[in-house]
Parts: sequence; structure tokens; C-alpha cells
Amino acid sequence: MFKTEIDAPKHIDLGGKLTGLSLNQQILALALWPFLQNILGVTVSFVDRVIAGNITQGAEQSAMMDMMGLVMYMGWLMMIMQGAIATGAQALVARAFGARNYKLANEAVGQSFTLGIVTGVMSGALLWLMTPMLGQFFGLNETAQGFLNTYISIIAFSAPLSGIIFVLNACFRGAGDTWTPFFAMVVVNAINGIMSYVLAVHLGFGIAGVAYGTVIGWSVGVLITVWRLFPKNATEYSIVLKRKWLKWNYAISRRIIRVGVPQLIEILGMWAIHAYGIKLITQIGSSDDGLIGSHGLAIQVESLSFMPGFALGTAASTLAGQYLGAGSKEMAMKSVQACWRIAVVLMGSMGIIIYFSAEGLIGLMSPGGGIQAERAISLVMIVAMAQPFFATAMVMKMSMRGSGATGTVMFYSYSIMLIFRVALLTVMVNYFGADLKMIWYIMTLDIAVQAVTFVIVHFRGKWTEAVV
Repeated sequence: MFKTEIDAPKHIDLGGKLTGLSLNQQILALALWPFLQNILGVTVSFVDRVIAGNITQGAEQSAMMDMMGLVMYMGWLMMIMQGAIATGAQALVARAFGARNYKLANEAVGQSFTLGIVTGVMSGALLWLMTPMLGQFFGLNETAQGFLNTYISIIAFSAPLSGIIFVLNACFRGAGDTWTPFFAMVVVNAINGIMSYVLAVHLGFGIAGVAYGTVIGWSVGVLITVWRLFPKNATEYSIVLKRKWLKWNYAISRRIIRVGVPQLIEILGMWAIHAYGIKLITQIGSSDDGLIGSHGLAIQVESLSFMPGFALGTAASTLAGQYLGAGSKEMAMKSVQACWRIAVVLMGSMGIIIYFSAEGLIGLMSPGGGIQAERAISLVMIVAMAQPFFATAMVMKMSMRGSGATGTVMFYSYSIMLIFRVALLTVMVNYFGADLKMIWYIMTLDIAVQAVTFVIVHFRGKWTEAVV
């Protein structure tokens, strides 16, 4: 169907921790720790919802689930700028390691560290200022708005901390080291889960306790991540941090930002489109119907299936960047396709599991949730069977971002989402009375079209020509 020239690519030996490994070994080395990291991250997020759902009852529980459903999108908003810098940093470090230019890689680490702090402060302040407006925009009732104000007023202080960790973890991944980000996030998530439970349940802080637990977890994570930048037995391909590389370097920062800006625009636009979808959901019922809560509960369960896709997308991103840095477009494409095949199988299998586990998982987060929980179960069943499409879109898009082709991803993502998640959803809600299930059918169709589109874009190969 697609003509490629990657059947027998020339062997390329990558630098850093990937030196001497076969392609399968490289994929395993890069995907294993992100997979385990994502398991823990999703578990902690799940636990936060369980805690939130069990410290309230009745109408307050419904309001709490609505608030938690919105918090996912607000957390995403907080991390958009941080993620843009992280993408640019990973792309530059990966290219530098592929070319065995370790000095450039470490200069990029220093500039990324500084940029991570700046974007963290900016995103935290922006989130805090926008909270009242966003609660009103999404139609939260007074109880849910009160929960939201309490939670965000605390969680905003974690933004500079997450900014540092995000960009440094991206640099480690670009260098082929996925163990360090895994270890750091294990600590972050473990402390988050434990402290949230102790503060919220045992000490009676309620939703504020969940937020404080998150801030404490990120604080410890920063200490661990920065500590890893000062290895005792540093080699030529160790990621290290030196004071001189923290000073503003226009040339290096420009390269990071040039890759990150298209992703910033893309993800910000995606957030706005998703927010518009949430707004449409609020229009099909009242603020007391718990529709946002149903939507959020379903997404929380669905995220369980994303774990292998994220891990393999991370591997594809690093391998694409390093092989392009080493001058091999053929191996860059072959590595992405290998990750894609594995992701489709694993996420497809996870889709089957969550299909049959939906009722039990929703029940844990929202015991006695009534109609709100029942709606969430039906939504999970819609999306469970579409997981191979999610796997495809995830791996293809992440690999292109890791290669620096963020503009390409932005163009196609925007185009498709505007058609389905804006135009079609608007028509179906305003003129055909679409319910929440129909909205989810349309969003799932959007992902399927994106998957097919990015497969075509991948095999055309122009993304391998991106300049970093």
C-alpha cells in the first residue's frame, strides 16, 4: 500500500545508553520505564478520584466529580507551556546524542532548566487567575465551584515544580535514559498518593488535602531530578548541569523554542477545542445533572489503556530523533513503525479489558453514583473498541514531535479537530439534539480519522526533513 525504502536499512549505532543495542532492545529499554511510570501515574490519578469520591456523598459527591472532571482539563492547561519546552528540549537533546555532540546536549539541558522554571511560574499564575472564569464558563454549580477554588489555589504552586521536572525528564529521555524520569515520577506519585490520603481522609483536610499531597510530591521530585544531574561517575554521555549553561544562550534557546512553539500553538488550540466540547456538554443539561462528572469518570478509566501507547510513543519519539541525528531517515521510520505495531496490539488488548471492567472501575471512584456513573460506563464502552486508533495517533504524533516536526502535527491535528470537534459537534448538539453518547461517538471518529491521516503522513516521510 505504501512504498518505502526501509526494508534493509544500514545498521546505525546510536550514542549514550542505546549504544550497541538492537532495535528491539532499544524499544524495550526506552518503553519499559515510561510504561511502568504511566501505570503509577494513572493509579495515583485514579486514587485521587477515589479519595475525592469517598469524602463526599449525595449532591456533594456529584459536584465533586464534576469538579474533578474539569480539573483534568485545567491541569492540562497548566502544563501546555511546560510541555512545549519539554518537546523542544527532547528533540534537540535526541538529535545531539544521535550526532554524539554531548556538549550541545548538556547546553540544551541548562537552557531547558531555566525555561522550565519561567514557563512553570507563568502557567501557574495563569491557571490561578483563570479559575473563577473557567468555572463559570463550564457551568459549575456553587458547590463544585467552591471545591475548584480550594483545589486550584493550592495546586497552582506546583506549576514551577512540574515545569522543572517535565523539561528535565524530557532531556533524560532524549538522551535515551528513561530510568531517571521513571524513578523521579515513582517518588512523586507515591508521595502524592500517600500524602493525599493522609491529609484528605485521616486529617480531615478534604479536597485541600489532595492538592497539598500533589504539591509535596512534586517538591520531592524536583530534588531527585536535579540531584541526578550531578552524577558521581559522569561519562562523556552523561546528562549533567553546570552553572554556566544556565545563563541565557540565545542560539540554544531559540532552537528549543522554535520546535516548541508549534506544539504550544497546537496543544493550546487542542485545549480550546476540548474546552468547547465540554461547553457543549454543559448545554445539553443543567449544572446539577453531573454530565461533566460522567465525562471525567469515563476519561479516567479510558486513560488506563493509554499506558502502553504513551510508553511506545516515548520510545518512538527518542528513536526517531536520535536516528535522524545520526543521519538515518530509514532507521527513524523503521523504529517508529515497530513501536506502532506493538502499541496497536497492547492498546487494543487494554481496550477489551476496560470494556469488561468499566462498571467496577467507575464504582470505585463514584460509589452509589447513580445516573452519573451509569452514563460514564456507557461512554467507556464506546471508546474501548477504538483503542487501536488511539494507539496509532499517539505513536505517530509523538514520533513526529520528537523529530522536530511539530508544525506538521499541528496542521493536521487542527484541521481534523476543527471539522469533527467543532463543526460537526456544534451542528449535532444545536440542531439534532445530540446527547453525551453521541458526542463521544463523534470524538472517537475524530481520533480514527487522525490515526489514518498520520499513518499516511508518516509513510510519505517528509516529517524526517524537519530542522531542529
